[in-house]
Amino acid sequence: MNHFDLVDFRLFVQIAEVKSLRKGAAEVCLSASAASTRLANLEARSGTKLLMRSSTGMSLTVAGQAFLYHARQILDQIETLNADLEEYAQSMRGHLRIAANPTAIKEYLPGSLRRFLAMRPEVRLDLGELFTGEIVRSVAAGVSDIGIVTGDVGSDRLESIPYREIDLVLVVPLGHRLADQESVTFKQALENDFVVFPDGSPTYSPVMRAAEELSMKMRVRARATTLDSMCGLIEAGIGVGVAPGPSAQRAAETMAIKIVPIADPGAKLAHQICARKFESLPSFARDFVAALQQDNERDQPR
Repeated sequence: MNHFDLVDFRLFVQIAEVKSLRKGAAEVCLSASAASTRLANLEARSGTKLLMRSSTGMSLTVAGQAFLYHARQILDQIETLNADLEEYAQSMRGHLRIAANPTAIKEYLPGSLRRFLAMRPEVRLDLGELFTGEIVRSVAAGVSDIGIVTGDVGSDRLESIPYREIDLVLVVPLGHRLADQESVTFKQALENDFVVFPDGSPTYSPVMRAAEELSMKMRVRARATTLDSMCGLIEAGIGVGVAPGPSAQRAAETMAIKIVPIADPGAKLAHQICARKFESLPSFARDFVAALQQDNERDQPR
């Protein structure tokens, strides 16, 4: 019977992910020589080659791919066990770690969290505001239990379920030629200079996709990091911008800007809930996911 320990599993997963024995060893606080010895012993006990070494790094054999899959499963289960035991040790029922993008946190998470925590006051909450790529990495690494992202998760290490959808709108300064339109298309919007959020942000990507499909170029005149700064630049006549509808409507109440609906089908932010494995989440975390889904169903137009 083969005997493995958790250090072996963690070391192997890290080496497989970074494709380097030295870097993988550093991730688990081992020297390269100690890691090499552990890896050799691991392959000896397994009776097969798990990793191939070459000038470009380390790669998995077929057996190594199977070992990696099971190692990740075991480590996930251990983390879930440790989390549950920690809760009991602290006389708490749960420690919920969530990573979500700014739109989710601004638009609808506060209400869902308020209702959930009112029913489960013993749950301790950590909420991190990140962008989608950072959220995926955080959940995949076990730093966060649950992530809320826009668009595709883009990782085969995570499971995901559809969540909310928000309409995107065009924000223009008062007096702009599009300000009195009932709606506009991306084509009409792209005829203007733009104020945008950073590349890869949820509102940036749909406009770029539309530009590519229309063989047009998005003329970026300024970049902003927050909705307030974006709307301030638009108010000053620097350009137009695309933003989530509810947030933009609130900004329009106090700023000299106009909100115009975008008629294109792609003018939406589709959110997803992601986790490494939903069934492996602690019960309180699964309850929160169910609460998010119920809130979403309740808020859908009848």
